[in-house]
Amino acid sequence: MKRYRPGLITLICTLLISLVAASCNSPAEPSTEPTPDGLVIAWFNGLGNTIDLYFPESDSLVSTAYVTGNAPNDFLYLGSDKLAVLSSLSSILQVVDLSVSGSIPHEINFPGGSNPYSMAYGYDNIWVTLLLTGQIATVSTETWTLGGAVDVPDYPYGIALAAGNIFVSHGDCSPDTTPGGVTVIDAVTLEETGWIDTGQNTTELWYCSETGNIHAFSSIWGMNNGMVSIIDPVTATIKAQVQTGGNPHSPIRLGSSFACCDSWGSSIFFYNESGALQSTWTPDSSITITGLAVCGDTFYMTDFVEDKVYMALWQFHTLIGSLPAGDGPQGIVFVER
Repeated sequence: MKRYRPGLITLICTLLISLVAASCNSPAEPSTEPTPDGLVIAWFNGLGNTIDLYFPESDSLVSTAYVTGNAPNDFLYLGSDKLAVLSSLSSILQVVDLSVSGSIPHEINFPGGSNPYSMAYGYDNIWVTLLLTGQIATVSTETWTLGGAVDVPDYPYGIALAAGNIFVSHGDCSPDTTPGGVTVIDAVTLEETGWIDTGQNTTELWYCSETGNIHAFSSIWGMNNGMVSIIDPVTATIKAQVQTGGNPHSPIRLGSSFACCDSWGSSIFFYNESGALQSTWTPDSSITITGLAVCGDTFYMTDFVEDKVYMALWQFHTLIGSLPAGDGPQGIVFVER
């Protein structure tokens, strides 16, 4: 498969992100103490380099529960109160213990400048895309050591595991230099076996275990042409596509349907796997949504600009409150402990 060299615009984007992150002060170390029991909403603060925890059953907020590396970028729940977080500029994976604030039992370093971007869990490994080296790498969850790297086409963003395959999506800061799509890799031989054309700048993949499908999220910045491709991982083909507009990101399941946010916008898209955009809701045009999670009948939405997490009743399209967050909240996840 043809490989493409990094575009100048992408390198400029990376340098700008580095300058923003470098200008932020490192937070103080959090206290090590038990956290409340029950369900938890966790989010990372991309400019503050911290993780906050909210426990809805006790209405308890633990600010600066953990300190991450520079520019945290992705979350992955591993079970047993263990939550993995990737920090792109520090090139580090950390595993935090949700039962004890401040506890980070594992830290794994990637090569400097590799920009680890997304994670998936399976086959006793965490699989990580290395955005700027055009590779995927593995971290053993048995020994917590870094394995070998596998070359893939440039700008690997998203990653998902299903049907004995590894799916890797590709995007770019400049839509003209890298063809967007999804590489299919055999999970045993680690050889490329196919390519799925999901459109330029496919930056996120999500495997829905309940339906067995992969959702691929594509958009070109400023073009309002966002699209969700529904992929059958067994045949490695596209079953349906949903034209959402905007920049679809951060998917969640809502019964038989799904929702995702217009990342860095103010809207939420509701859709199904048949290819229908069911509705669009803008909770408040002043909110800059960068992440979306759901717990029961409540949406939790990170607002990067206002440093808040908004709550809404999604069935009634009604905002009901907000929580204070650290500097630049982005990724958010609901964990049923």
